[in-house]
Order: sequence, then C-alpha cells, then structure tokens
Amino acid sequence: MKVMLLLLLCAVTSVGAHERELRTRADAFATASFASPRQHPWPFPLLSIGHSMQSYQDYGGSPYWHDGLDIRSTMDQPIFAAAGGVVVNIENYVIGNPLYWEVAIRDDEGFVWKYHHVDRGTIPEDIKDALKTGKRIPPGALIGNVVRWGVTTFGERYHHLHLQVVAKDGLYVNPFLLLEPLADTKPPVISRIGLHQNHRPLESSEVRGAHGLYVEASDLTLHDKFILPPYKISYRINQGEERLLWEFINLPGGTSDTLYINDFYLDGTCGNYQCRKFYFNLTFTKETPRGKLSLPPGQHTVDVTVEDFAGNRTSASFRWRVL
Repeated sequence: MKVMLLLLLCAVTSVGAHERELRTRADAFATASFASPRQHPWPFPLLSIGHSMQSYQDYGGSPYWHDGLDIRSTMDQPIFAAAGGVVVNIENYVIGNPLYWEVAIRDDEGFVWKYHHVDRGTIPEDIKDALKTGKRIPPGALIGNVVRWGVTTFGERYHHLHLQVVAKDGLYVNPFLLLEPLADTKPPVISRIGLHQNHRPLESSEVRGAHGLYVEASDLTLHDKFILPPYKISYRINQGEERLLWEFINLPGGTSDTLYINDFYLDGTCGNYQCRKFYFNLTFTKETPRGKLSLPPGQHTVDVTVEDFAGNRTSASFRWRVL
C-alpha cells in the first residue's frame, strides 16, 4: 500500500517549508479519504496502456495533460465498473460527436470515476435508471461497450477507454493508484540529458549564463510502441540533495489539464497519433515554472533518475561546463 500512503502528494522540486506543507495536506487527505484503502479490478482485460495521465497531448496547437489512462481494448469491449457507487453523469461531452460519451460513477470514498468513449447505444437501461433514481450500482456492473475508434496509430487500431478519476476537491488523481497492479517489469528509458535555453534543448555541453537542464525519457506499459512519460523524475546537481521534479500522483496544475503544460515540457515535445517525444524541463517548479540555473563557471554534473509506477527505475548522468 505504499502508493496509497503517498496519495495526492503534490511533489515539487522545491524543498523545505513549502514541501512540508504539501506533505501535510496530502497526509490529511489520505487520512480522510482512505481509512480503508483498496485497489480495484480493471474495467476489462486490457491490451496495454495507450496514454497515462501525464502524457503530453497536442492535436492542433493547444497542448494539454492527458489527465487519465487510455486503457486499450479489443473492438466492442464491454466495460465493467471498477468501483461501485452512484451514477452521477451520462453525457455527450463533445456535443454531436458519438465518440465522446461519458458514464461517471462516484464511489463510496468520494472519487468520481469517469469512463470516456463509451458507445452510447450500449449503455444499459439500468445504468440510465440509476442516474435518475440515485440507486447504487455494484462493482462489476456493465456500463456499456468501448466505442469503435476510427484511427490507427503506430500500426494498431486505437480502441480504448479513457479513464479519469477525480477527487472530492476536483484534483485529477492517477488511476493507477486505485487499480490492481500490472505485471510491468520493464524500466523506463533515458534517451538524453542536456542543456536548454529559451525553453529549447541545446546540442552543446557548454553554456554561458543562465540556463536549464532537460531529460528526454520514456516508458512502456505492456506495449513496445505506445511510449509514455515516466511516473516519477528526480535529479541531483553536483551530488547535492535530491530534487523531485514531479511524481504523477496528480498533475502540477491540480484541477487544470492545461496549467504548466508548456513549462514542464520543452519546445520540441510532441504527443499525437504520429509522434511521441518528451523533453522534461528539470528546472521546472510551480513557483518558477521556467526557472533557470545560475551556476559558477566550471564543470558540473547532474544525475537523473526516472521511475515507472511499478517501481522500475533508470538513472543516467550528464556533465556540462559553464563558461
């Protein structure tokens, strides 16, 4: 239950009083909402994870956090409620587009499970009646089928359920925290560590003046093409204190799926049906989203560690010179 004890810990790079405050708030939330923590079954036997909540998405110039899990499925896959509770919404949330129907269920602990991309014509009458009457539905209840997705990406048709979990205070919560663990033994990959200026990666290992650091990293969950951002990223500069860039228990923007997205990810990051590449701004904090380093001239080293939700981790180092 390690992850449950960390629930909703808004980890940031800064340490000291601010981080202690965040931890105190997280502990209070965990105590109030998880007196009896539980891990729920998956809504169906998944093929793989297509996107995680921290995935960068941009399909036309307005980037956003993915804010949930894309759980890949076979065509017409039945969806079963991972947690029982009260049906609080059935909605066409992109009006007129049949791909975007939601069934939302508030569980006994106050979390709202939003099942997106449900085929409207397959939503059972008892689920519709439960919305009207407030009658509780049990875990495992059929709530509909995954809608047929028309897009092929990386050589595979992208039938999927987009699952969001939203806490009482509106925070997006990582669904991995509430679902049974997956058999994931493959560690994330660090492709590059380097310098950036003006929010763009540099090719050089030498720099003048204020600058930042970045890491290009990726992860896979039960697949070999649908790359994801790592769950947790931390680093040490010159063998100093470990700094936590972020641990994706929730999003840096809390209740927002757009806040900080263009600060946390550097220019050159992509996330769409044709391209997935993630450049993480190691010098991001919520206080200084595009924060810069001001280091004395000479040689410096950064050690970076990336970790997936299952605890698999990878580390690498980078040396640079400030002129």
